[in-house]
Amino acid sequence: MPEPPQLPGASSRPLPPYQGLLGLDVRRYTDLPGVVQAPVSAYLEPLLDAALTAAGLDELRTAKRFLSHSGDGLALGFASELMPHVIHPGLGCLSNELARHNAAPNRVRLRMRASLHAGHVTAEGSPGEGNGPARNELHRLLDSEQVKEVLAHASPATTHLVAILSDHVYRESVRELYTGLPPRLFKRVRATVPGRDYSEWAWIYDPAHAGNPLFLPDCERLHVPKWTTFVDTIDRLHSTIRRLLDRY
Repeated sequence: MPEPPQLPGASSRPLPPYQGLLGLDVRRYTDLPGVVQAPVSAYLEPLLDAALTAAGLDELRTAKRFLSHSGDGLALGFASELMPHVIHPGLGCLSNELARHNAAPNRVRLRMRASLHAGHVTAEGSPGEGNGPARNELHRLLDSEQVKEVLAHASPATTHLVAILSDHVYRESVRELYTGLPPRLFKRVRATVPGRDYSEWAWIYDPAHAGNPLFLPDCERLHVPKWTTFVDTIDRLHSTIRRLLDRY
């Protein structure tokens, strides 16, 4: 049994390890029939593993840190130097894996949010491993209204994943051009969570619309069925007509 927590004393302590952090959450998981909720939960890690392999990130796949499942999602730590690769091509390959899944017949459709942050969290193997303010921030980003809104309003035919990066991750990895993606592909938002005193700058990224949504150069080419393109066209036409009617 661990020792009861005590308030810190007057002496300094070393910082816990600095980690990259990834959070994933399935949109509207609780609306799924109960019979499929457990299979969906069990499918999340294999889905992520397939994306990591496609992205050339087997190093991360086999060395996840303090992986935790929440039923409708999961969170994990990883070596922080891999962060640029997780952003690109990792997020794009995860989007592709979701697209493959959703294009197959008789599948439970899955659309997901992802959050990325980095910071000092309790070391693996220690009591409360993976916890700390950085982990709290990861989940606040994942639950923010802004990333939920983008995913809710995006076309389900083409957008299967929307990611939100902390300002810290954006500045270190994207702005300094370590990711290989132009910063213009990321949209700055003020992330807020209803009912919580939380408001921080963050960055939204939709990998399906980063350039050509049908091809990501750093992972296997995705062939999207023609019907998904047709559905997306109908969605856009409907939105255009609605906007025109609203004017008159």
